[in-house]
Amino acid sequence: MGPGAGLWRGKTFLDLFMKNKRGLKQVKPSMYNFIWPADDPAKVMIFNSLTTALAEVEKTHLDLLDLPRFDYDTLPDAARRFAEGLKQGGFVLDDAADELKILKFAYNSNKYNRMAIGFTVAPTLRCNFACTYCYEQAGENGDRRDGQNAFMPEHVREELLKFIAQAAKTVKAVYITWYGGEPLLGREIIFDLSQKIIAVTEENKIAYSAGMITNGYLLAEDPDLVQKLKDSRIKFFQITLDGPPETHNRRRMLKGGNGPTFDRILEGVKLLAANGMEVGLRINVDRSNMEEALKLLDLLEENNLQDISVHLGHVHADTAGCKSIESSCATMEEFTAFNQTFRETLRQRGFKTGQPPYYPGIAHACGANRVNAFVLDPDGDMYKCWSEIGDKPARIGNIVGFKQRGKDERMREIRWLTWEPFEYADCLACKVLPVCMGGCGYRAMFVNKDRPACGEWKYSLEHYVRARYHREKNLKAEANLPKMA
Repeated sequence: MGPGAGLWRGKTFLDLFMKNKRGLKQVKPSMYNFIWPADDPAKVMIFNSLTTALAEVEKTHLDLLDLPRFDYDTLPDAARRFAEGLKQGGFVLDDAADELKILKFAYNSNKYNRMAIGFTVAPTLRCNFACTYCYEQAGENGDRRDGQNAFMPEHVREELLKFIAQAAKTVKAVYITWYGGEPLLGREIIFDLSQKIIAVTEENKIAYSAGMITNGYLLAEDPDLVQKLKDSRIKFFQITLDGPPETHNRRRMLKGGNGPTFDRILEGVKLLAANGMEVGLRINVDRSNMEEALKLLDLLEENNLQDISVHLGHVHADTAGCKSIESSCATMEEFTAFNQTFRETLRQRGFKTGQPPYYPGIAHACGANRVNAFVLDPDGDMYKCWSEIGDKPARIGNIVGFKQRGKDERMREIRWLTWEPFEYADCLACKVLPVCMGGCGYRAMFVNKDRPACGEWKYSLEHYVRARYHREKNLKAEANLPKMA
C-alpha cells in the first residue's frame, strides 16, 4: 500500500471537519493517535481512538505527526498526498477543530437524547439462587434489597403504564429490560405488563424492544414458557454459566442447596436458541474459576451452541454484599490478560462471538447517566443504576407521584445525570478516553471515591486493534488472489 493508504476505517463524527475539505492550510495531528509497528518494518499502523480509524502507512513522512501543526498547502506533493490520506481517518485535522469539545458534544448529545425511554424493571427482588458473589445479599438483616412488596402490586404496574403512555407521546422507542432478583419468578407480571406496554407503543406507532437478565433455571420448567416470552416480544436474554457443571454448581446454587443448577440452565439456553431467541451467555470470572471458563466451551460445542454470544463478566467486590469474595477478585490487568486469551480461543474454535476480532467503538454514556432511563423495583421506587436497586436511600423517587418528589431525590438523579469523565484530569489526559469514557460511573462515584474506573481498553487496546489489523490484511490478500478457473 502507498503512503496514507487506509486499511480499515470506523465511523467518525469528525467528518464534519474533514470530509472533502481542500486547502486546509494549518492542520495538526490528532491528540488521539496511536502509532504501533506494522508487519512490514518500513511501515507503521496508526489507530485513532476518536474515529476508530485504522491505517497502515509508510514511515516516509511520519514525522508530520510529531509536529504541533503544519501548513498543508506548502507541503511537497508526496507529503501532501500522505496528509490527505491521513485526514480521511481523522489522524490529522483542521487546526480550528477542538477534539475534546467534539467528543464532549457527541457524548452529551447521546446522554441527553430524549427520543427513547428505557426502563429496567424488577417485578420481584426475590431470587431462587444464592450465588456466592451476589451483590443483593447485602444488608443488616441479610437481604436489604427485598422490597416491602415481594412482587410488584397492581397499582405500581398501573403507574408504570401511565408513565410510559405519557412518554410515548414524544419518544420514538421504548426499551424494557426485565431484571430482579430472578424476573421469571414474577413472569405473570411480565406477561401482563408486556402486552399492555406493546399496546401503548403500537397505538403511538413507536418502536418497542425488550430483553431479560435471568439465571435461566426456570426456562425449561414450563413447556409453554418460551412461547409466552416470544409473545411478550422479549428477544434478548443474558444468562450466566460460570464454567463446567462442577464449577458452576459450586458458585451458582439454589437457595437451600437443593440440587445442582447447571444442567437445567443449559437446557433453557438450548430452548431459547432453538426458538430463534438471542442469547448472551455470561461467564462471571474471578481468580478461582478463570481456567474453568475455557472448559465450558467444550460443552457449548457438544450442544451446538457456537452461534450464541459468549462473553466474560468481571466479578467486582463493589457492594457490601460482595466484600466476602474481595480477595478472589481479579485485578483489571489480570482480567484483561485472561479475556484476551478467551476471545482468541473463541475465534480459533469458530464461535460466532470471535468473528471478527473484538474492536473498540466510541463509548456512550451508561443508562445510569442518561435522561429517560430508569430502574424500577417492586415497590415503585426508582433508581438510576441497577447496582442500587432496592437500596431505599439511593432512590430518586417513586413512580407514584414522581413529579412531586422531594429535592433530595431530585438531587440524587442530578448527580447521576451530571457525572461525566471530563471532570477527571486523568481522563482528559488519556488517549483512550473516547473508547472508555471513564468506565463505570457507579464505581467511579461510590467505590473508587470519585476516581475514574479505568476499563479494559487501557490495557488491551493495541492487542485488539492488532488482531483486526491482521484480519483486514488477510481479507485483502485473499481478495487479491487469482480466481480458480
